[in-house]
Amino acid sequence: MSSHYLDVAVGLSYTFLAVSLLCSATREAIASLFQTRAKVLLDGVLTLLHESGAKPQLRGIGPSILRLFRLRGGFGLEKLGSQSLTAEVMRHPLITGMAQQGRMPSYIPSAIFARAFVSTLTAKYGKGKTAAALLNSIGNEGLTKTLLAIMGEGPDDAAALENAARIWYDTVMDRISGWYKRRSQFVLFLVGLVYAVVMNIDALQLSQRLWSDAALTSQLIQKAEDAKPAVPPGLPTDPASGVAQARQAKAQAEEVQKLPIGWPSARFEGVKGFGPVTVALLFALIGWIATAFAASLGSPFWFEGVGWLLALRGTGAKPATETTAAPSAVVTLPSLRK
Repeated sequence: MSSHYLDVAVGLSYTFLAVSLLCSATREAIASLFQTRAKVLLDGVLTLLHESGAKPQLRGIGPSILRLFRLRGGFGLEKLGSQSLTAEVMRHPLITGMAQQGRMPSYIPSAIFARAFVSTLTAKYGKGKTAAALLNSIGNEGLTKTLLAIMGEGPDDAAALENAARIWYDTVMDRISGWYKRRSQFVLFLVGLVYAVVMNIDALQLSQRLWSDAALTSQLIQKAEDAKPAVPPGLPTDPASGVAQARQAKAQAEEVQKLPIGWPSARFEGVKGFGPVTVALLFALIGWIATAFAASLGSPFWFEGVGWLLALRGTGAKPATETTAAPSAVVTLPSLRK
């Protein structure tokens, strides 16, 4: 492969890496400020407890604003009614104790949720009852059938019910996590499109400039070599760090502004008349959409892409193909079975 092709590819990949980092920081700031993860978790609990019909009651601009300013009612548990099992479980001390006042936890270990679920049932309907009796007392046929099916022909006590609730929680949350990732990718695309238009990050025009301007290409390659960290870039996952993430997004925006982008655009210079302007705008739109799509792939994708291209070009070490994830902590609670 021609070295010039590789040089242009490295320059584009580095630009997309910088833009995707900016978009990721912006998305994380939005998610943290509006407590999006906690809201998605609540939707997941409504799903697993077979109360999905109440989801529309919790949506809207009003609750989002309340969550932004950490005001009471941001999650709308009071709208679910006094008979809502979801509201009772999410108000359990084991759950509320995992978040600051005015917030809701963005993650709940399955063992904690299952214990809070069983504790809510025994506190409401009495201890010493069988699992089937507790579930029948709820009056939720879908949930009862689901948990009894998971329990199978084994013991019919509170401990077995807690284990079934834990298994069902893990199953549903795996699906919710997949949905959240797809939604996050779409949000990344929208954020990327906004930045592409506002900052005129036109992928087509940039590729043309890199192809014809060897000095500019060399400058971006040097930035890619100097800026490439030893590990993939990460973002804070603490839901309370919205302000810090907003500052990170601002800092990343300043880095992106150093790239060969921005207004006025050379694409529109000397273009007059409705037809030529329309054609120029169409190509600009294609370039902006291409940038937004590249941003939606995420910074880890472009981090690896820059690493492989630099390695192929012979200016960097070949990145590792496998990484070992750190083992997650396992929460173990005492058994309810005597």
